[in-house]
Amino acid sequence: MLQINLVAALAALPLLLGLGTAPAAAPVSAPAAAAPTTNVQSDVQAAALQPASARQGAARTDSVQEAKMQPAKVRPPASGPSVKVVDTTAAISDPAWFKKAYDAGIRLYVMHSTAWGTCDPWYRTQAQLKMALDAGLKIAVYTRDATCWRGGISAAGPYAAQLQFFALDVEPGSPPVTREMVDGVRSMGVRPVIYSGSGMWPDLMGNSTAFADVPLWDTNTATNLNYSTWTADYLAPAPVQYGGWNTASTMRIGIQQKFEHSLNGVPVDLNSFNASFLK
Repeated sequence: MLQINLVAALAALPLLLGLGTAPAAAPVSAPAAAAPTTNVQSDVQAAALQPASARQGAARTDSVQEAKMQPAKVRPPASGPSVKVVDTTAAISDPAWFKKAYDAGIRLYVMHSTAWGTCDPWYRTQAQLKMALDAGLKIAVYTRDATCWRGGISAAGPYAAQLQFFALDVEPGSPPVTREMVDGVRSMGVRPVIYSGSGMWPDLMGNSTAFADVPLWDTNTATNLNYSTWTADYLAPAPVQYGGWNTASTMRIGIQQKFEHSLNGVPVDLNSFNASFLK
C-alpha cells in the first residue's frame, strides 16, 4: 500500500507543482468593430436638440398627419390691442371736452364734416379737429351722404393730411357706394373705409363682395354696452360675415357698439377699433 501511494504521489507531483504558476493570459481578441450609427440613434440625438413641444409632436406623427388632412377652420384672429373711439355729429366748442375724452381712454375722434343735408364743408369742422389733435386724439371724418366724400375731406382743410380715414356711409337713406367713390377718396391722399352692418349691406348693396378690399367699420349695437364697464374690443360682438368681410383675411377694423351715449354732455356713438389700423 505504501509503495502504491508513493508511486501515485510521485506521479501527481508535476500537477501539484503546476498549481503555483500563473495561469496563462487569455488571448487578446481583436477589438469589436464600432456599431454603425442607426436611425434610432440619429432620431434620439435630433430629438435631444428639439424643444419639448417638438419632441412630443414627433411622438404624435400619425395624429398630425391626420390633422393635416382636415380642412382648416376659419377663425377670427385673436383679439389684439383695441382702442376706444367716438363718432358724433355734435357741435363742440369747449377744448376741455376733448381733454376729458382723452383722459377717459378715447383715442380717436370721428366727426361728420359737412353741413347736415349738404355736401358743403361745415364751418366748425377745422376748429373741432384742431381741438381734438391738441388733446392728443387722432381724427377721422365721414358724411352721411357718401357722395359728399370730396366736400367731407376738403372740410378738414390743413388737417386733411392727419385724417386716419374717410368713412363712406352705407345705411338706409344713403346712396349705394361705388368704386369711383373709393378711388376718389384715395386720390385725395386719405384712406377710405366703409361703414355698414350685416343688417344693412345685404339689402342696400345686394350683399356685393366687390368692396371686400376696403376696410370695414362694422356696426352691431345689440349688446346694450355698459359704459362703466366698457373695455375696447373690436371683435365684440362676434363678427358676422357679409359683403366678403369678417373672414380671416378681411376682418373688420372697427365696430360701432352703442348709439347716443352722453359723454360729458355730448351725444356720441361708442366704438372699438383695431389699434394696429391707426397710424
